[in-house]
Amino acid sequence: MTTVRPGTADDAAALLAIRNQVFPWQVNTVAGLRHGWELAARNAKGALFAVDDEQGLAGFARADLNIFTSEAGAAGATTIVRPDVRGRGIGNALLAAVEAHLRSVGGRKLVVHAVDEPDTLRFLEKRGFTLTYDVRYQRLLLADLPEAPPIPAGVTVATMAEAGPEAVFAVDVESMADEPSDTPFDKIEYDDWFEDIWHDPNVDKDLSHVVLVDGEPATMTFLYADRESGRFMSTGTGTRRAYRGRGLAKIAKSVAFRAARDAGFTEGYTGNDEINKPMLAINEWLGYRPIGAERSAVKEL
Repeated sequence: MTTVRPGTADDAAALLAIRNQVFPWQVNTVAGLRHGWELAARNAKGALFAVDDEQGLAGFARADLNIFTSEAGAAGATTIVRPDVRGRGIGNALLAAVEAHLRSVGGRKLVVHAVDEPDTLRFLEKRGFTLTYDVRYQRLLLADLPEAPPIPAGVTVATMAEAGPEAVFAVDVESMADEPSDTPFDKIEYDDWFEDIWHDPNVDKDLSHVVLVDGEPATMTFLYADRESGRFMSTGTGTRRAYRGRGLAKIAKSVAFRAARDAGFTEGYTGNDEINKPMLAINEWLGYRPIGAERSAVKEL
């Protein structure tokens, strides 16, 4: 019988090791995991669950409501099992704990993301999930960056540290509203965003950049950075609607990635929904190459 216990902040390092096996294209840190957990518990009725075996952490799950949407009862979860102990019922036990918790706090719809591999997708479908979006993950070697595009008159580029949170929020909140998703990001309050995203320890504000047009924030790109490994992940690039189609995302990424290279980073990762053709084209131009894929899946609770 699998015993599920409450997860704690002390599980972060062990979980990160498992995540790096299962999702090699994801970049995270112990501090970043703990930050997200603490806020989810406080603001989004979040809960953590864990399963141990003789080797330590065997599986882990996080579940919380989505506070960035107007959709009542929308929720998200992550369930991960150490590869060497799959098939022993650990995933079943964790998912059952996740669903029970979400139902108890008003969850109505659960959205998850899974590695695009047959066994994992069958696991979800057998448990009532419907597969939805395809997400392509890609790897970039910074030594192979193309020539930077010219910066037009009236366009300036600043680090997020220089631009400040209000400028970044103005771009992020508008671009997130248009992001392909199973749940709309249409109710993002500044205070929640400031606490969750701006203060996320993973976000490197000296490498993340903002493009301004005539002094107005127009485009931004977030970089999650792990300086110990020399790896970063571009976790969000967006442009406000009035400024799209001008090549500003290319400029933002080119400047940010060169800053990362100059800071000693050697490789970067990103993920894009397959229907987001403009961003996929930019990333192919930058030199990104496919490394893996995930699928999102939805279950009505």
